[in-house]
Amino acid sequence: MINEEEYREIRSIMSKNVLTIAEDATVHEAAKSMSNKLFSCIVVTKNKRPLGIITERDLIKRIIVKSHNAKKVLVKDLMSKPVVTVPPESDLVPTGELMKKKKVRRFPVTDDNGKLVGLVTETDILEGIIKLVKHLDWKLVTMKISVEEYIDKLKDSKII
Repeated sequence: MINEEEYREIRSIMSKNVLTIAEDATVHEAAKSMSNKLFSCIVVTKNKRPLGIITERDLIKRIIVKSHNAKKVLVKDLMSKPVVTVPPESDLVPTGELMKKKKVRRFPVTDDNGKLVGLVTETDILEGIIKLVKHLDWKLVTMKISVEEYIDKLKDSKII
């Protein structure tokens, strides 16, 4: 059985399958990889540490709209940086609040050594909150039944 802390931690909702690319690759290579794998973003890494992130929105706003040649622009020149990361033990509610504050929709998740171990998105946060609320609701329902049963036993014993 999952304990309540596990429902709250980013590690329980993050994607472990993260698309990555080197900073010296071209934006065309990044977009092609994103398209082939059906990912909406790609994390730019060096030695397994995130340096930045590129999203579909970045490609539209910074390459397509400005008519840049994606085969000539390097990933390091397009990526959003510095990238905000969170540890896997982060609580999902404050992480969601940080996303809102930073106006981003995803955070790379890093271990104690700064190495990429996952990615958490707004959708992951929402799904995690729904799962947590369902868990807490079930705990309240079972607690209420337990309390009512206890009160009945007290009444049966004529204690109350």
